[in-house]
Amino acid sequence: MVAKKSKGWRSGKREGRSRMVQMTRHLVASEGKETEPRYFEGVRAALGAANERKVAIVVKGTGKHTLDLFDFAVEHCRYAPETFDHVWLVYDKDDFPASDFDAMERKCNELSDGSKTFHALWSNPCFELWPLLHFRYTTAHMSASDCQHALAQEMLKNLGIEYRKNLDGMFGAVDDRRGEALQRAARLVTYHRGLGNVKPSAQNPATKVGEIFDVIGPYLVG
Repeated sequence: MVAKKSKGWRSGKREGRSRMVQMTRHLVASEGKETEPRYFEGVRAALGAANERKVAIVVKGTGKHTLDLFDFAVEHCRYAPETFDHVWLVYDKDDFPASDFDAMERKCNELSDGSKTFHALWSNPCFELWPLLHFRYTTAHMSASDCQHALAQEMLKNLGIEYRKNLDGMFGAVDDRRGEALQRAARLVTYHRGLGNVKPSAQNPATKVGEIFDVIGPYLVG
């Protein structure tokens, strides 16, 4: 399915950055093997021929702890022929202890410098929360299976699409609702802040996946 024209932060439009500014280089490192890389392949394709080559997607698969993904991404950067300005680490809470899950965000902040920025794109409980927020807002604490079931219901009801882990075209199917998803993700931040939930592991449901569009959103052309 072809991605639709992007909606931006809050307003649904993104006008602020000139197309004349050259897009930076990005590495997306995913813990998940199915839904996440397929979603970001859709994002990359929507960047068009001029910019899709500036995004690399690598999949590690589940490790013993979340910081394995960080080490994997650093190692990839060390040996890759190109240099990356941004490294996006995509991972879920459902597979990891709270201490490891929380440590990743701190590690990203500590290791970011003027030449490379690391971003923790965590989801609690799982990545499927991000596409779910394209359809509705929820503050209900949920398991990964609960979240996946809720997404499957919304996709079938709204799009006539049966969700599965290896579904291609997820980005294109939901992206015309991205403005709403970004607003809902921001509302969840406020919601958890009001409850005093500071650590990522305490913020169920919540996700930071949408933050990647603050950087690459203006370059989407699909």
